[in-house]
Amino acid sequence: MIVKNKPNKEAKPLLMVSESMRNADMYYATRFLAADPFIYLCFPQEGKDILIVSQMEYERARKESSVKEIRSALDYGYDLKMEGLIAKILQDEDVKEVEVPKYFSLYTADALRKRGIEVVPMEAVLMTKEREIKEEQEISYMRKAQRACEHAMEIAIEVIKKSSVKDNFLIENGKILTSERIKAYIEYTLFDFGCACDAGELIVACGKRAADPHFTGTGPIYANESIIIDISPRLKLERYYADMTRTVVKGEPEKEIEEMYESVKRAQDAALALVKEGVTCKEVHNLVCDIIEERGYGTIRKRSKKGFIHSTGHGVGLDLHENPHVGDNDYELRKGNVITIEPGLYDSEVGGVRLEDMVLVLKNGCENLTRFEKKLVI
Repeated sequence: MIVKNKPNKEAKPLLMVSESMRNADMYYATRFLAADPFIYLCFPQEGKDILIVSQMEYERARKESSVKEIRSALDYGYDLKMEGLIAKILQDEDVKEVEVPKYFSLYTADALRKRGIEVVPMEAVLMTKEREIKEEQEISYMRKAQRACEHAMEIAIEVIKKSSVKDNFLIENGKILTSERIKAYIEYTLFDFGCACDAGELIVACGKRAADPHFTGTGPIYANESIIIDISPRLKLERYYADMTRTVVKGEPEKEIEEMYESVKRAQDAALALVKEGVTCKEVHNLVCDIIEERGYGTIRKRSKKGFIHSTGHGVGLDLHENPHVGDNDYELRKGNVITIEPGLYDSEVGGVRLEDMVLVLKNGCENLTRFEKKLVI
């Protein structure tokens, strides 16, 4: 059970209109999963909220949602369009001004304003801020997702390890081993553990193309070249993510790859040792940049086009990438943040290396939720 904020007498009513399959704020607020848009109205002044769904979803919402007051759209009239329905709800509740998230529909906002309702966009809604700090139940879900992630990583690396080599290609069962084949092993494993992993979030990238940090990978897997495996599963039922990256080589890596790996590992270890409540994201990010630069590589801080060219990490939860952003900003880490620490090095002439762990921020340090070993040569 998520603990909501106490009543706030200064806050205006909050209106959200969205589906909750992809909108994490909507799901967090209601714990109701639906593919079609529905209406959520929150009164922070009174500490109460209302959920309005179609009649088709009414009984399910009553059983599943954490919101106590569930209403059917039929209560307001059969043939009302969404804008008219929202306006009637606000009129019945005597609401003349609402705050909305910045992604709120401009068309709907204009329609409400024409009816005399002031619509105020917010940079970050209440739920987005609340989601930054994970409750025990949420952390337990993320541990579960991480265990599935690690099992899938183990399967993927074992397939690479057991493969043979022919003409510098990795061979499995007489066929060239491909990124697509390894991804299939990963996805099958995650499915068995009750997880999903969108194709765009699953990376198995080999060789020089691995120098593109978000290249998902395609085609043959080669011996003696770096293979970045980035797995970010989401629990189908509980909806929470995990995130982990490992870099491996089957055979003998080039000296440049070994040096890159050692530098990334050293930077990650230092960052993990620094993470605790009160430390700013900028401090963690700058430490990683310091170590990378000391070893002769470029960084995003120096506006380099190769080397360490992204932020140090990101929050994880109902979204794969959420607050806090572990980069060049003054956000002070708080107990209960779950973040990744994922330095990487990328060179289009050599390849890429990245290591990523997911950690829970504590008062005097952090708990690494990632148990999987880090070993370059397999």
